[in-house]
Amino acid sequence: MDVTTFRVDLVRTVDESYPVVVGRRLDERIARFLERHRDRRIAVVTDSTVESLAVPALAAALGDRAFDVFAFPAGEASKTRAVKERLEDAMIARGFGRDSVVVALGGGVVTDLAGFLAATFTRGVPYVSAPTTLLAAADAAVGGKTAVDTPAATNLIGAFHQPSAVFVDLDRWLTLSDRHIREGLGETVKHACLADAAFFGALEDAFVRQGMTPAQFVRDDALAELTARRNCEIKRDFVVSDVHEGNRRMGLNLGHTIGRALETAMGYEMNHGECVAVGLALQARLGERHGYVGAADVARVEALLRSIGLPYRLPAGVSVQAVMDAMLHDKKGRAGAIRFVFQKGIGGLVTFDGGAYARPVDAAEVRDFLASQAS
Repeated sequence: MDVTTFRVDLVRTVDESYPVVVGRRLDERIARFLERHRDRRIAVVTDSTVESLAVPALAAALGDRAFDVFAFPAGEASKTRAVKERLEDAMIARGFGRDSVVVALGGGVVTDLAGFLAATFTRGVPYVSAPTTLLAAADAAVGGKTAVDTPAATNLIGAFHQPSAVFVDLDRWLTLSDRHIREGLGETVKHACLADAAFFGALEDAFVRQGMTPAQFVRDDALAELTARRNCEIKRDFVVSDVHEGNRRMGLNLGHTIGRALETAMGYEMNHGECVAVGLALQARLGERHGYVGAADVARVEALLRSIGLPYRLPAGVSVQAVMDAMLHDKKGRAGAIRFVFQKGIGGLVTFDGGAYARPVDAAEVRDFLASQAS
């Protein structure tokens, strides 16, 4: 029989713009925004820690507006397909359908997982991102990258699904431990390194010169607001220019090639921001070997991380081979080479042939480099 071929013409213009609100005591703002979704049922997705800390205030702001809470055990170990499936089944059991709006109330695990759930539930429902940690506000809240982890690598299964709005409530940071504040500062230093030398200088002045502690940082209105705003603005600029990570948005992976692999190799004993800090310092050292950054700037990066209280060396006893295996399984690994983003001095990124923001580095070179940095 004859072969018939025809074309499906599907040209779409979609406006996925959304507001990012930074301030304190934002529960009323969230409630007012949800009035735009008055015809939708509210599913608040959170974890077992945030449920008791943040849900009561949101409930008070919502008043007589009905909502359901779907909580899961706190921690990176819950960011899996299995937990997502349990949440979906629970929503279905309570009668949720296409008339749903998801509120992701929590840290990066919550926003990643709830965003992915919203992307796939009845083929996609809107969600509001309400990050409760500095890390989530800096990393997961803006940009629409949602995902879960697998045993092979973090964030390997996911979807691009933009939030309807983001609310960064600085009062939430007051409940964080010093370790969790430092974790968010790891991503913050990354943003300063890749896009804003003046922001790096402000952090340097606070932590290196003034000796600011994490607890003092979250109570410093000016610096906390600057941090939240510049984190979101820098991420916004990269996302708007490259929504689906075709090239420029890869710049946000600075420090993540080694950092995410270290997370996996350590079985998540180190938190994300700590691993990013190590990855950030090591990419600077590797970049120095290639002439992308000078020794003085490498020293500044390490001094800032050290002053914050973040690690900047491979932890003692970590298996270099385990880190390599994780890197080669990651989305950034390709046929015997590993793609790296490199900073250019402080506040910029190196671009390569054709304007690429990442370049392959031979796996053997990366292995030798890591071995030279191991304790």
